[in-house]
Amino acid sequence: MPIVQHVYCSAIISKKMCDALTSYVFSISAAKGGIDEFVVYLVTGGGNPSSGMELYNFFKARPERTTIYNMSSVDSAGVLFFLGFQTRFGLPASSFMVHQTKFSKASLPDWYSYSDLKKSELELLAVDQKTHRVIAAETAQKAEVPLSVEDVEAAASRTTIYFAEDALRHGFIEDIVTPTMPIQDIFYLTDQYLAGLPD
Repeated sequence: MPIVQHVYCSAIISKKMCDALTSYVFSISAAKGGIDEFVVYLVTGGGNPSSGMELYNFFKARPERTTIYNMSSVDSAGVLFFLGFQTRFGLPASSFMVHQTKFSKASLPDWYSYSDLKKSELELLAVDQKTHRVIAAETAQKAEVPLSVEDVEAAASRTTIYFAEDALRHGFIEDIVTPTMPIQDIFYLTDQYLAGLPD
């Protein structure tokens, strides 16, 4: 009988969240002597785009089957994470949001110079370019109406929400379904759980 590991994730995408999830995948796979499939139920408001890209690459590289469900909304960096899975579904009331990468000016130190700002601008531009290429490539494989890189760039520049029917047509998901989650043997990765972990 196939060994399937279920994960319910409702956390903001961050380095801490990324480390917690990847270490869990490694540890549970070792503890059970191998997993046949990882099934993730995802709700996230986004977060750190670099961590979103790391999670995308991590799950693309996993040898197990991978399945993911958008349980409500998957936004921003969460879209990258979501697209790293082989099989992707959305619930009828689910949505995806894409936008340009941003950072808070409030987080900048007083000594931040013009050249520092230009460097940050180039870094954000590079993140956006990588993100848009991944979205276009991963959705095209399942799309009835594929999005080009230029389409994704335009959608991100105006901040666009794709509801379930749009997400299906453009290939973010391959079907609109409501899953039945298990009542045991499910790992809950939440912001509250992460807050209890050491930094």
